Amino acid sequence: RVRNRNLLCFDLFHCALIDLLMFIANSPFRLTPLKIKTLQVWERTLPGWSPVKFVNVDTSKIEGVFRAKNLGLAESGLADVVFSPYPQTVTYMFTPSHQARFFALFRHPIERAVSLFYYQQVATWERTEGVYQPELADMTIEEWLTQESGTTGYIGNTYMRDLLHKHQFSDDDLEKAKDILRTKFLIGLTTNVEESVERFDKYFGWYDNEKRSECKRKAIQKGVNKNPHDALKEDSKAWDILAEMNKWDLQLYEF
Repeated sequence: RVRNRNLLCFDLFHCALIDLLMFIANSPFRLTPLKIKTLQVWERTLPGWSPVKFVNVDTSKIEGVFRAKNLGLAESGLADVVFSPYPQTVTYMFTPSHQARFFALFRHPIERAVSLFYYQQVATWERTEGVYQPELADMTIEEWLTQESGTTGYIGNTYMRDLLHKHQFSDDDLEKAKDILRTKFLIGLTTNVEESVERFDKYFGWYDNEKRSECKRKAIQKGVNKNPHDALKEDSKAWDILAEMNKWDLQLYEF
């Protein structure tokens, strides 16, 4: 699974919060703290980053979520934010007396898939096998989508798969996913990042942090400038293929 879809959220929040639960398994922060058998807060300062505090658990993996649960992360009060691509699993970390609220930035499913195609061409920093694929630079997006190897299946209905932990969907599943978003999530859109972040800030009480405005400005600018590429035309063959592959996600996004 490619983890880059969480990076903008991380950039937006890491430098302003006091304690951050660091999840990015492929980042420079994946260090020996994960081997320690008790919860600890660590701090790192790397070139290009503000000092960041993180708890020594890795919620980018399911086993890391259960490790955090067993170590009592929610009860510890050490983390302000938990990032994870497994929203259903991560709920097991919390209890009625130590609850949490989901927040997420959503991107149009087709734009997300197109961005991933170009991202995989340049992602030399990714350690996960199969993410960095420089050979894609010699292919059109239509060729990538129609290749017979079946390697593009992971881009279909990502939101539905993450919310429901399944791969085949029905109308009932769509309604269930809508209900989860309606009742459990504070939602933002990448088409309106600044307004979305303002909403997150005000809801969680981060708005008055004196470092927040500069952090937000840098993060949004970084997200806008990263790996630019041409937009996909809505009347193109590739758009139609992606629309079919993401038909459930598109309905969820429009909701």
